[in-house]
Amino acid sequence: MAARAGNTRKEWAIAIGGGLAMAAALVWLLRGPTGATPAIDAPVAAIIAQPVATNAPAPAIISPISAPNDLALAGLRSGPDGGMAIILAGGRQYLLRPGRTLPGGLRLLRVEAGRAILAGPAGEQVLAFPDAAQLPVAASVPPGGDPTPWRLALAPQRGAKGLNGWRLTSLAGLPALARAGVRPGDVLLSANGAELVSEEKIMELPLELAANGQLLLRLRRDGKLMEIMVPR
Repeated sequence: MAARAGNTRKEWAIAIGGGLAMAAALVWLLRGPTGATPAIDAPVAAIIAQPVATNAPAPAIISPISAPNDLALAGLRSGPDGGMAIILAGGRQYLLRPGRTLPGGLRLLRVEAGRAILAGPAGEQVLAFPDAAQLPVAASVPPGGDPTPWRLALAPQRGAKGLNGWRLTSLAGLPALARAGVRPGDVLLSANGAELVSEEKIMELPLELAANGQLLLRLRRDGKLMEIMVPR
């Protein structure tokens, strides 16, 4: 019985010792001979930016319209309505009221005695008559003449929708209209394509005639529509 107990203890010792040896061998295999944890190589996906092909056309380069460099003042009228100016630009005449623009973006700011003030990208620009220094204040009289006869000779005609024309009551002071064949009783509807929808438009007629050299009047006579060219 004593011999059997001794064998059992020896077997347990051998089993425990063998287990420890196997554990030590497993640790050595996992950690390596130097005790360092083995590195695990993971695949790295490299992302390379590729140029994106496109068939879109290159944006067009738009050149800004330059303002004419041959500006000149041809006519002027000042007044409580802001006045107006006839300006020569690029070989053409332009009839402008304050706020209107020329090709290139120059805008008429205001009209003063003997000069017109323009504004553009480079700032304000003054246009004056060549002899502005010798001109009296009366130089602001419109080149087309006094618009008063036009206003006195035309009576507004109103309908259900408001002003629809101007009836000519007299040709006194309007020889250009008389020569062109316009008659008293005719109702003026438009001039050079612009409807005569306000008294301001009537006041502009002599200046527009002076600026353009003619007026194409559309009128109603005895219920019929017709057009008459009025030369300066």
